[in-house]
Amino acid sequence: MRLLFVKERMAWPRASGHDVHTFYLMQAMAQQGHAVALATITPPPPESVAGGGFEAEYCFDDQHPPVPDEAAFPVHLSKSQEKFRNYWGTDPARIRWVAAAAADFRADGVVVSGLNVLPYLGALPATTAKVWYAADEWVWHHLSQVRPLRKSTWSEIKPAIVKGLYQRAYRKLLDRVWVVSNADAKAFRWIAGINNSDVLPNGVDADHYQPGTEEQYPNSCVFWGRLDFGPNIQAVEWFTKNVWPKVRAAVPTAKFQIYGFQPTLAIKALAGRDGIELGIDLPDIRSAVRSHEVVVLPFVSGGGIKNKLLEAAALAMPILASPRVVTGLNGRPPIPTPRSPGEWADRLIRLWRDREERRKLGQEARAWVTEHHTWAAAARVAVEGLKGERIHEAVAIV
Repeated sequence: MRLLFVKERMAWPRASGHDVHTFYLMQAMAQQGHAVALATITPPPPESVAGGGFEAEYCFDDQHPPVPDEAAFPVHLSKSQEKFRNYWGTDPARIRWVAAAAADFRADGVVVSGLNVLPYLGALPATTAKVWYAADEWVWHHLSQVRPLRKSTWSEIKPAIVKGLYQRAYRKLLDRVWVVSNADAKAFRWIAGINNSDVLPNGVDADHYQPGTEEQYPNSCVFWGRLDFGPNIQAVEWFTKNVWPKVRAAVPTAKFQIYGFQPTLAIKALAGRDGIELGIDLPDIRSAVRSHEVVVLPFVSGGGIKNKLLEAAALAMPILASPRVVTGLNGRPPIPTPRSPGEWADRLIRLWRDREERRKLGQEARAWVTEHHTWAAAARVAVEGLKGERIHEAVAIV
């Protein structure tokens, strides 16, 4: 197949889940013999696209291809879709440009990746498959962060409503929606009325994320991710407030290392005391993670599949995770899932005291992730869904 992926920006380092899964899925499809092209609004850093195997690259800011006039590729959006185009501030010229790039590439399908990207599908012909690589369902994402007794979390309700209406407005334009878990597919059905989802569990580049021989800080644990992202913030806050005091009371030398991009003031305020340290904008996380004894993923909100979990497993790190983190994973992940703060503290301390158990869990984690979570498998599922869509359209035409 010939597929054009549209993503406004390709970041380097890959700081978000969309940066990670978009690149690796494109790469896997190219490796399987499909023709893959990338269209971005801004020129991508060379490192962000290196090794992707793209047949073509298009860039709006470079005027490649030139923006066509309205007569060549008219934009067809409904009244409600047009409202959200205006809400996101999407320039109609960019919508026509995507259609021109798809025509130049002779794309069988166009895949848009991100949140505010659905208007980009508005000038494509009916014969071009239109795909949203949503990964996570956004209403569920926001509502999972709401705590009725915490007024500060009520601000998540409005964006949940907005994004629910947005998804429903564009559902008829979408041929396929790609999500990372069955729970996300179910949420799209219930909330947006979208039934044509394909579940593409995230994979991991196990050649890039490999075990190492770094000397490890004793009695240490580590967490990483975008630190302006609600579920990551809530995970760190919950852990430092509810679990970490119990850990430090038992092990005064314990260290909790946080790595990430764009930390909020609340996250910054946690660092520098009680063994909590913060590292900002680390370009390569691998050696830093391997220098700690345990990876902790204490999520209390959010959904989907955590790339950091798959990366930690590929690094052969022992992992402790909240039960919600392992939901939707393939196979049987060898990851202990403590529930209460006391269970978290007890299990973490026991792992620190048992080197052999840490080694065993790490080896089992790598064996599990390399068998059950590959980008090649995700690419095959995506292509099969598109092939089925094309067969359905052909039958409808006949």
